[in-house]
Amino acid sequence: MRLFFVRHGQTEDNVRGIIQGHKDTPLNDYGREESRRVAERLKNAKIVEAWSSPLSRAQETAEIILQHHPGIELQLHDGIKERCLGSMEGRRRARGEHAPDDAEHMDHLYRRAMEWFEAFLESHEPPTPLPSHPSILTDTPNHASHPSRCTDVRSYSQHHNNIQRSKDATVNFNDESDEKIVLIVSHGAWLGAFFHLLLSKYFNCRVSSSVDKRLPCYNTSLMVVRCDFHENKRQWKGKIERWADVEHLKGMMGKEVKEVTDDVK
Repeated sequence: MRLFFVRHGQTEDNVRGIIQGHKDTPLNDYGREESRRVAERLKNAKIVEAWSSPLSRAQETAEIILQHHPGIELQLHDGIKERCLGSMEGRRRARGEHAPDDAEHMDHLYRRAMEWFEAFLESHEPPTPLPSHPSILTDTPNHASHPSRCTDVRSYSQHHNNIQRSKDATVNFNDESDEKIVLIVSHGAWLGAFFHLLLSKYFNCRVSSSVDKRLPCYNTSLMVVRCDFHENKRQWKGKIERWADVEHLKGMMGKEVKEVTDDVK
């Protein structure tokens, strides 16, 4: 299963450097064009499920993408909503200014993102085999209470790793296979936090060598995460294959806002 995370298209507040957070701002015309570009790129991807933050800038981006995928219901969830920045929302941030006391604490943001992701992964787990199967949770004492978390894939055979590396080099958005693709549309600060959550000891996802973790999360950029479920250990194993991918915005990046204004420490 591959997860296609997309940041929403540009808004006027993005252009003006205004903190948005939970402030509900619509896409501007440029943001709608960005969304059409990423929609065109993903039009042949076999999307079977779609999620979005309930904020309109994310929801509209997702709806534009799903115009190429009729019949896919868009599910809204607060777990993938942008971080609330309290009294800072609706204005520019002063140089060096930190998040105010009434902003959502990062621990809370991580917790709600984690709760959404774990519930999502659990919903995609194959049925548990009968108890007579001895392989369930074998050799995984540290993960017995969290069987749905992503873990490292070092246990794969070298043959599988070689195949995986060749796939990573060119993630195919027009895949002819039956692999599930899930669309998730969210926000810059949320995606940045989720990226670090995936790298944490809790999920311990691997990262493709082609991924540049230093890149900012541009509007409508893609993060692609591959998730494979290992039946014998009842565990998910994950790999970040792409980050800040804006191949679809060729010729448009001159108008793109490169700073994620809501990424406030």
